[in-house]
Amino acid sequence: MVYRSFFHTLMLMFLLVALIPIQATAEHTKNTLTFGVYDYLRANELYEKFGPFRDYIQKKLNAQGWDVRIQAKIYPSYEKAIDALVEGEVDFTRFGPVSYVLAKDRNPGIRLLAMENNFGKKYFKGVVFVKYDSPIQTLADVEGKTMAFGNEYSTTGRYLPQAVLKRSGIIGTHLAGYDYLGKHDTVALSVYQRNYEVGAVNENTFNKYKERFGLRSITTFPCVTKPWIARKGMDVELFEALQKVLLELQDKKLLNIIERSGLILTEDSEYDMIRKGMSAGSDFPSKRVK
Repeated sequence: MVYRSFFHTLMLMFLLVALIPIQATAEHTKNTLTFGVYDYLRANELYEKFGPFRDYIQKKLNAQGWDVRIQAKIYPSYEKAIDALVEGEVDFTRFGPVSYVLAKDRNPGIRLLAMENNFGKKYFKGVVFVKYDSPIQTLADVEGKTMAFGNEYSTTGRYLPQAVLKRSGIIGTHLAGYDYLGKHDTVALSVYQRNYEVGAVNENTFNKYKERFGLRSITTFPCVTKPWIARKGMDVELFEALQKVLLELQDKKLLNIIERSGLILTEDSEYDMIRKGMSAGSDFPSKRVK
């Protein structure tokens, strides 16, 4: 009897030990993942844009057996969204290139999931523009004028157009005045209303308002496409599963939302051009020059 009792106890302990990895795996798959974005558009537009992405990614991950729920969180500024990724408050994000570089500098452990494919290219364009009837024809003519930039952390709304101006010999003190207005739409509107003589936005915003506001490009510049990023410490299997979902995305309705043709693999070195462009920022301080 004692032997039998000991045998049963031993078998029970063996089964419990054998079950531990299975239970850990099951618990691991039951996650709430947070997808973070910053408010470069109005909140309702952002939910309209990224709600379908959240649903799609959640469905695909669950089809792989992950049993996850994805919640979208909108941050009121670029800075707060960067903080959230750096501190691990969000699991994955879609950032502008400058925001990625700033976050990577603060937390080298964050990882690139993918970059957006701009119909076969890894680049899109930013635009420096004026009103159609402006006497300004070239970058040289921008000297002594007023200029509207986007957010202080914006890639095509600040850093890269400032790098373009600097290469043409123009820095902040050479302008009659400039401001950081936040959203690209606001920059386009401000030039249309003649509050500023020159503005800088991404090509999608420029094309959106070109005819409606009577805008004219004076130069364009290349910018590497937006990255999708995972927080530091994301489980390797989950990272690979999420990356697979993004790379296999072919839903045209979803891709039309971000005006891209898909997502592709990338690596940190592809954002070195952004690091070089950001060096011009010190010649255009955050405080308005006037």
